[in-house]
Amino acid sequence: MARKPYTGGPLNKLNGKAGISAPYRSVPVSKLVRKHNPKSAAELEKLIEEHVGGGCSCGVISQGTIQDFGKNLYEAQKEYWGEYKFTLDECIQWEYDLFILQMLKGTRMEDKCKEELTSKLGKDYSVKDTSNFIDEELRVDLEVYRGEKLIAGIQVKPESFNKVRSSVQLFNKNANEQYGYPVLYADYNYEKEKFLELDEITTEIRKL
Repeated sequence: MARKPYTGGPLNKLNGKAGISAPYRSVPVSKLVRKHNPKSAAELEKLIEEHVGGGCSCGVISQGTIQDFGKNLYEAQKEYWGEYKFTLDECIQWEYDLFILQMLKGTRMEDKCKEELTSKLGKDYSVKDTSNFIDEELRVDLEVYRGEKLIAGIQVKPESFNKVRSSVQLFNKNANEQYGYPVLYADYNYEKEKFLELDEITTEIRKL
């Protein structure tokens, strides 16, 4: 069985405080995945490296490699904690799990959600990917249309999101409120890659 990515713990808090993975300081990786559709972890890691400095017609610019992001996280320990609690290798692995493994899983589940919701809702509805801004700033992964009319947004999350600290959930909620439409959460089981309440979400959408 493949190792489950580890992106929690003290390094998660440090990564957030230092803004290591903020798109403008690292790479808008979700946009990169949508533009190039990498099929493997190695392919995505190479794409991030190839987009350092920009130049690609897709418009994505990376501020460094996974190793660079890991080094940034490692160095941030001294500033925020006054000591190095984790090795450089541990910090690089943490950023690899975040940018590579979690992103590939998340993108795969967004595509699966889009496919299953489209099937459940029927021909009068369509489910589409959001723009880069809506994805990153408003925390909405998919948009649901009835005909040509936008009626709701969907945020695709592993069920473990319900257990993260309240400040993270509040941040997402505040971002969602700026969207202007109802935002429904499609939770899934990480290991089984199975959605938990799509039938309930389908019912909610039909009520809108």
